Amino acid sequence: MMETPPPNNGNKWGMYPSPGSYNTEYHGAAPAQHGYNNNPPSYQYGQPIPSFNPQPNRAPIVTTQPNVMVVPQPAYKDYLGLSIMNLLLCCFPLGIIALIYSCKTVDSMRRGDMIMASSESRTSFTLNMVALGLGIVGHVAWISFVIYYYVMINKYTYSYYENNTNGG
Repeated sequence: MMETPPPNNGNKWGMYPSPGSYNTEYHGAAPAQHGYNNNPPSYQYGQPIPSFNPQPNRAPIVTTQPNVMVVPQPAYKDYLGLSIMNLLLCCFPLGIIALIYSCKTVDSMRRGDMIMASSESRTSFTLNMVALGLGIVGHVAWISFVIYYYVMINKYTYSYYENNTNGG
């Protein structure tokens, strides 16, 4: 059985009414035609139907690399040479601890952990300065003790009878 098409109503638009045949006085919802409701209930006859594009505008998509700003990281000193000098010449225990913190500073900078590198660098510097101060005080005390001991020993062992140059 063959279905018959809907009546043409005498216009070129087929089953839909021609654009000028809308009743602008009517403010209700548009009646559905043949089971299709092209106008949602919120739109009314006589008002322009807003265009609905289910697909967004197909503008060309341009992908770019994100901007990467390379900020120079501060290079913290490790005081490795000063730690070795303090280890050998000034204060052995503090020199060892300062050497450990110097190596930890190098490791932190290699990992990129600048906060820990800063902290360990300050600790290494502080330990090196304390070790240097104690080493200088220790060396001065040792030298002054040796001089004092030499003078005191020779003062009480000086003989008037030996090596007298006054002709006596």
